[in-house]
Order: sequence, then C-alpha cells, then structure tokens
Amino acid sequence: MEPASTLQQMSMSFGLAFGSLIAAYFLQGLSQSDQLAVTASLHHAFTALAVLTVVSSAAFWTLRPGDGESVSKGSAAPS
Repeated sequence: MEPASTLQQMSMSFGLAFGSLIAAYFLQGLSQSDQLAVTASLHHAFTALAVLTVVSSAAFWTLRPGDGESVSKGSAAPS
C-alpha cells in the first residue's frame, strides 16, 4: 500500500470518528424514543460538521501547485 493511500484511509477513519464524537456530544442525555429531539440534535451535529468542513477547506486554498509532489513523487496521477 502506498503512503498516499494509507494517509487517505487514515484521514477518512479520523473523519468518521470525529463525526461520531460530534453526534454523541449533541445526543448525550437524550432519550432515544424522543424522535423530535434526536432529529434536532442530529441536525445540529450535521450543521457543526458542515461549518467545520468549510472552515478547514481554507487550508486547501493556500496550497501551491507543487505541494503534493513529495507524496506523489512528482508523477502525474493515472487517468
């Protein structure tokens, strides 16, 4: 497995774990039988994750064209 694909798998795993933690934070102490409260809490969790995604995308806007060459070893991506 190449380092780039390993890092991609790790980032997806951390994203899933972080999303679960955010959902658990908003759902803590709620009765799972209260569907309205659970739905509202999940909406809050999804909104928080959306805001985090928009804010974190600012880091990608600052990347220069050659910033990924050390990971891809300077070769073009296969098509």
